[in-house]
Amino acid sequence: MNKINQKLEELTSEILLNNDMYKIPVDVIKIANSNDIKVYEGDLEKKISGAIRYKKDEDKFEILINKNDIKVRQRFTIAHELGHYFLHQEFLKNEEIHVDTMYRTANNEAEIEQSREREKEVDYFAGALLMNRTLLEKMHKENNSIKELAEIFNVSVSAITVRLDVLGLL
Repeated sequence: MNKINQKLEELTSEILLNNDMYKIPVDVIKIANSNDIKVYEGDLEKKISGAIRYKKDEDKFEILINKNDIKVRQRFTIAHELGHYFLHQEFLKNEEIHVDTMYRTANNEAEIEQSREREKEVDYFAGALLMNRTLLEKMHKENNSIKELAEIFNVSVSAITVRLDVLGLL
């Protein structure tokens, strides 16, 4: 595991402990609320799952998720946006709203690459937050199938499969 991913594993474990969420499934809305972030549902374009916005006048963040997405997708989106909050707060404070399609409007290749790296980082963060390594390894050793693990962690089969693969458990 590279140093960045190791730091993300440590950070997400710390967040879970600090928010009394070191359990399965993780309540991402409780984590958001305990960090003074409101989560709203909205009727977003099909290709947009969520966004995070900094409200300067209130010095607060809010997350908007697509009400048309299935619940496991919404949970991953909230975890993803929390990743932006915990990892990229200063960057977010300079934007009006952060929608994860922004790399398409980047001005140059360097901006596009930076945006892609941020998105990969927050996707890893989201997986580590929703499927804590220690808890996942324990559940995996109990011979739960991928489908059962997805149900236990309240995530999609594809999300649990990616996480198991990244951790070398497949």
